[in-house]
Amino acid sequence: MYMTPEEIREKFPDAFIERDVQIGSDVAIGSGAEIGSGAVIESSAWIGSGAVIGRDVHIGRYVLIESGAAIESGAWIGRGGQIGRGGQIGSNVRIGSGAVIGRDVHIGSNVRIEICAVIGSGVRIRRGAEIGSGAVIESGAQISSGAWIGRNRKGVTHTLVINGIGTTKRMTAHTSDDGLVIVIGCLNDYQGVTIKQARQAIAEKYSADHAYFMALDLAQRWYDQLADSTLITTD
Repeated sequence: MYMTPEEIREKFPDAFIERDVQIGSDVAIGSGAEIGSGAVIESSAWIGSGAVIGRDVHIGRYVLIESGAAIESGAWIGRGGQIGRGGQIGSNVRIGSGAVIGRDVHIGSNVRIEICAVIGSGVRIRRGAEIGSGAVIESGAQISSGAWIGRNRKGVTHTLVINGIGTTKRMTAHTSDDGLVIVIGCLNDYQGVTIKQARQAIAEKYSADHAYFMALDLAQRWYDQLADSTLITTD
C-alpha cells in the first residue's frame, strides 16, 4: 500500500517529491531530499537529508540512504541495502539485497553489485563492472571499467581487465586475501579462481601457445609489480 500524493505532501513538507512517486508505509525522508519522477520507495526505507533520488529509481524495503547521497535514474537497490553519506550511484546501477556501500563511494553507470557485497569508503567503481555476492572491496580501491570481482572474495584493492580473451572477450585479474584471482566467465561462471587453478583448467582445453596463457602471464607480472611496489602484501 502506497501513500497518496496528499499524504506524501503532508508527511514530507520539507522534501522535494514529484507527484508520481510511490512511497510505502513507515518511510523516513529528511529535509531537502529530492525524489524524481517515477521513483518507488518501499516501506520502512530511510532517506537522509539532502539525498537526491533520480527518475525511476527503485528503493527496496529497509534500505538506508545516508545524507548527501545521490542516486541517478533507473538504479535499483534491493532490500536492506545501505548507501553511505556522500555516495554517488550512477544510472541503471543494480545493488543487491543486503549490500553495504560505504561513504563517498562513486559508482559508474550500469554497474552490478550482488547481494551482501561490501564496498569500503572512498571506492571508485567504473562503469559496467560486476561485483560478486559477498565480495569485499577495501576502502580506497579502484575498480576498472568492466571488471568482474569473484563471489565471496575478500580484500580486493586492485583490478586489471584484459579484453579480447576467450568467448566472453574479457578476463579480470584482481587482488584478494587469497592472492591473485582470475575471473573468466566461460571458465568458472564468474566465481574467480587462483592463477594456478586457471592455468590448470585452461591447459585441459587449449594448447600452450593460446592467448589465455599470454594473458595469465601478463596478469602475473602485473600482480608481481604491485607486490614489489608494496601496494599489496603477499603474506
